[in-house]
Amino acid sequence: MKNKPVVIIIAVIFIVIMGILGYIALQEQHNSNVANTNNEPEEVKGNYTIVEAMKHIEATNTVEEISAIIGFETITDAMIGSDPIWKFDAKNWISYKTAGNGNITIQATIDKESIKNDALKLPASSDLKKDLENGSFTYEELVQKIGGEGTLTSISKGSLSYTWVDKAGQRLGATFNNESGKCTVASYR
Repeated sequence: MKNKPVVIIIAVIFIVIMGILGYIALQEQHNSNVANTNNEPEEVKGNYTIVEAMKHIEATNTVEEISAIIGFETITDAMIGSDPIWKFDAKNWISYKTAGNGNITIQATIDKESIKNDALKLPASSDLKKDLENGSFTYEELVQKIGGEGTLTSISKGSLSYTWVDKAGQRLGATFNNESGKCTVASYR
């Protein structure tokens, strides 16, 4: 009978330790499932992150070639549309759109939080409009004005589109003609 209290104490200590270890394991699992909001490198699905994948794709690539570049196959998602898409996660995907005239547009939807840049100084909308009306500007000129590179978000035979997101979450999109190198459209979203 003298050993019974000792056995009970040891059992209680064992149960408490197992409970603590179980709680720690659940917290670690939960933390690994939470979206990365610290601007740490995103987990790579396939060969590249979505931003890097767009840098390797060309307007002339077929769906099969893009799948080989990205490292996984397309899906269709009724919530996004009927075009084939490469879905990196719930907030990031690349779609392959064919226009009626046969032209292809490869469009990236990228979570703006992942490309936010606190150092950017986006110009006023009126300044952009004035620059467009006065002969436009090149990508390099806009990068110099803004203070940072854009993220490639659309590729087609005739143009490339880039997106910039400032610290306030304001998003600027600009499309540049492949022949002239000049901006044809710039808008805030």
